[in-house]
Amino acid sequence: MKLLVTGSLFATEQDVKDLEALGHEVTLHPDERIPVKDPEQYEGLICNSLFHYCGHAGFDRVRYVQVTSAGLDRVPLDWIRGQGITLRNAEGVYSAPMAEWTLMRILELLKHVPAGFRNQLAGVYRKDRSWQELGGKNVLLAGFGAYGREIAKRLKPFGARLTVVNRSVKSDPNVDEFRPLSDLPALLPQADILILAIALTPETRGLFGKELLGSMKPGSFLINAARGPLIDEAALVEALQNGPLAAAALDVFETEPLPKDSPLWTLENVLLSPHNSFSGEFNHERMMKLVLGNLKAYGA
Repeated sequence: MKLLVTGSLFATEQDVKDLEALGHEVTLHPDERIPVKDPEQYEGLICNSLFHYCGHAGFDRVRYVQVTSAGLDRVPLDWIRGQGITLRNAEGVYSAPMAEWTLMRILELLKHVPAGFRNQLAGVYRKDRSWQELGGKNVLLAGFGAYGREIAKRLKPFGARLTVVNRSVKSDPNVDEFRPLSDLPALLPQADILILAIALTPETRGLFGKELLGSMKPGSFLINAARGPLIDEAALVEALQNGPLAAAALDVFETEPLPKDSPLWTLENVLLSPHNSFSGEFNHERMMKLVLGNLKAYGA
């Protein structure tokens, strides 16, 4: 098929050859912010935010879409379904580095790494006997896709107790208990650490607002590398300044880049990173394996 590949794939010459070897005619479109010339000619798309920037008008012949993100919040799902288009996401591609980021941030918060680093820069030699252990902590994980599964695998050796809330109740040897998502409000007051790994949908947008955040256990942590709009940031700031939250680690935000006037920048009990948790040197290898595998399955 005639396949449009945007810059989101970071396709190499070899990648293009591998796509062509499957019988596809490949056209590269480096910048997704620029409208596609003659979109009606393409039957397949490999993209990320193309629809977000340019809409879907003119893509009348498209029957296959592979997005290079795990989330589908920048895809016109109603149009995709209405046209009967096969849609594939990047499930599992970024899960390992995101799970590593999650464990890193949890340990940094438990061991007061930011304060220790500030002491180091100031030349202050001061013991801190209030460090905490991850073993024995009650961890509540909201969502259990590929990212959630990788988190569970890495948490298990630390001896934390992991409860998962998910739309469907599953089974996994690394999870102590599965509960339906509707049980989230009842479980929050017992959670030492809340990790968000849930998809952004109209139902979950702003889910973690004043009521849910205010019900969390005093001294608890919140970790979010999923999607920023899951959280009402004004309510989060209040919970960090006045309790019950002791700290948060955030890789995603309601508005990205995070505005310079956001109070999150100056809170000493917050760790920030610029939507970077997905980064890892094996991402492209995993992505191409997924892309080629999905195309082969589609053509089978």
